[in-house]
Amino acid sequence: MPVRYAIVIVTYNRVRLLRECIAHAEAQTVRAHSIIVVDNASTDDTAAYLGELDRVSNIEMIRLQQNIGGAGGFAKGMERALQKHVDCVLLIDDDAMIEKEYMEKILTAREHCPQYRAFAGTVEKNERIDTFHRRDLLRAGLLSKNVPAQKYCQSRFECDIASFCGMVVDSELIRKIGLPHEEYFICYDDTEYSLRISRYSRFLVIADAVLDHKSEIHVQSCPRRYDWKDYYAIRNRILMVKEHGNIVDEAVNFLDVLVHSVFRNWLFGLIRLDHYDWKYERSLVKAAIKDSGGAKPVAGKVSGSVYVK
Repeated sequence: MPVRYAIVIVTYNRVRLLRECIAHAEAQTVRAHSIIVVDNASTDDTAAYLGELDRVSNIEMIRLQQNIGGAGGFAKGMERALQKHVDCVLLIDDDAMIEKEYMEKILTAREHCPQYRAFAGTVEKNERIDTFHRRDLLRAGLLSKNVPAQKYCQSRFECDIASFCGMVVDSELIRKIGLPHEEYFICYDDTEYSLRISRYSRFLVIADAVLDHKSEIHVQSCPRRYDWKDYYAIRNRILMVKEHGNIVDEAVNFLDVLVHSVFRNWLFGLIRLDHYDWKYERSLVKAAIKDSGGAKPVAGKVSGSVYVK
């Protein structure tokens, strides 16, 4: 019996990329049973474009009333995919352009390697491998490192962590471990989900299953100033280690945050590096640490005076 799979695409205000992403999804050599597009309350022409697709048989739209981030969007899309009784689910953002044989290669590996329950392909950016998306745990502190580019010379290899950029998970496993934590909003949502997957399976990366990641390139200052995403990165990392780590992991992780975030911004502010007071960075880190220790966090909401989406 042919394998049935769904593609979940989360989008927000990038209709031009979404058009291309859906075109690649539809062009798969093994056709998707369902393509589920989760619109995170876009304010551009996304709704009008999705309205044009209403009559496409295997495309379904979920239009959210508010932006609940990538974590919330994937949770909603995966929940709907499970209702369609598919065998596995592919997760991508609207800027991921999967080659036409991406799922054929993943499904072939899935058939030949039934001991694996989760898969991923190679992420390329500007025709170069972006190693950030496939990572291995360093264990202490649940820190991780990129799988080196040399590994991609192999036809397939294992890794501990995969981003939601091209992750494929068996539906049976999703039912066991649940959906991504919506309250993460963005950052570390896929890392936390990978840790849940790791209880049952490592990821098998199929090197010649390739996607082109057309994410925007941001020129950053050096040393880098923080933006709203750093709040979630710090808060969610602490939450993740609390959920999955032990007392040593929590200590190592907190020490890392203390040195690389708290002390960093205090020192830069003290010496007024770049003639900048680093006040925003300090308040953002303070809010992230505070919110990681209280009640269950709310997606897209930050305490204190720090402005976040």
